[in-house]
Amino acid sequence: MKVSTCLQYCIKGMGKPLFNFANTKDGKTLININKKMMSNRDEQIKETLIAFNSYFMVEAAIRLKRLPKHPQSVIKFMGSDEFDHLHQEIVRTVEENYSMLMNCLNSKEKRKLNAMFD
Repeated sequence: MKVSTCLQYCIKGMGKPLFNFANTKDGKTLININKKMMSNRDEQIKETLIAFNSYFMVEAAIRLKRLPKHPQSVIKFMGSDEFDHLHQEIVRTVEENYSMLMNCLNSKEKRKLNAMFD
């Protein structure tokens, strides 16, 4: 099994994976929530990146633990210390590396990302 750091994980999610998620029902809901809760564009994007990466981290952890994929498993895992540790690592990684993560996007992708929050 290949091990990657949280930063590598976040970098891999930039671009197409992020936009694919943004077009899903969950992604659209998340973006609408962040648009309403925060007026600062960078904060909206940071919170979206954190939630996006946490969303897939939960899915991966549930698969690795061989838990059934249903809402109760997700809720149970999200209430665990393990999830809290992973989530805090994602928050720290996005906060500390936001500029670098944004530089992973080309100018067209940056415009597309900004347009999602208009």
